[in-house]
Amino acid sequence: MKTFKIYTQWVGYSVVEVEAESPTHAQELVESGDYDTDNAKHTGYGLDYGYDHEQTIEVREVEDECA
Repeated sequence: MKTFKIYTQWVGYSVVEVEAESPTHAQELVESGDYDTDNAKHTGYGLDYGYDHEQTIEVREVEDECA
């Protein structure tokens, strides 16, 4: 049995709760990735929406690192 990584893309969005001094500061924190990912929900999981128009864009075999 082999292991593969499947890369997909879809049309969706996320909802992130972040503590900040202003809306601009909040946006900057999210754009820089400076937030607790436990406070983020994305379409596909966590929100009541699925993966709209999901498609596979790449498949890679995971090489056995022990070999």
